[in-house]
Amino acid sequence: MRLFCFQKFEGFKIKKNKESIVDPYINIGNIIKESRVKKNLSIEDLSFLSKIPISTILGIENNLKELIPPYPFTRSILLKLEECLSLEKFELIKLIQKDHIPIKKRMKRNFSFSKIDLFNSWQGGFIYLFLIVISIFVLNSYYLNNRVIEFKYIEKSSK
Repeated sequence: MRLFCFQKFEGFKIKKNKESIVDPYINIGNIIKESRVKKNLSIEDLSFLSKIPISTILGIENNLKELIPPYPFTRSILLKLEECLSLEKFELIKLIQKDHIPIKKRMKRNFSFSKIDLFNSWQGGFIYLFLIVISIFVLNSYYLNNRVIEFKYIEKSSK
């Protein structure tokens, strides 16, 4: 059985691009832990109240990156923890710096007609639908323009 001993850190610096950025999750974890202890709640009780998994709360409190979900999910978790621990609204969210949040840049998609799978991709479905609609309009205009009405007088033969 392992015993975990965690010390309170006021700031842990990460070197990134020759700059030092303070890891906000250490301060957030300390605030959550202190508030939980002040309210005399165990991690299990907080998990039950907030409906957040115990592993996620442990990850946030102890800054275990592999247990902390990505930012959009973490934001909603922090809001729920603020509510359950009666903290000031957006107190924990303000600690997360915008520079610290990784933003994935969208890659430009190289579009090529040779890469389109006509039956299994949305592009192929769109092209198929477009061709069907165009063919309906072409056929409709062809039959409307070539409509010839012939009148033939049929005489009744009298015997």
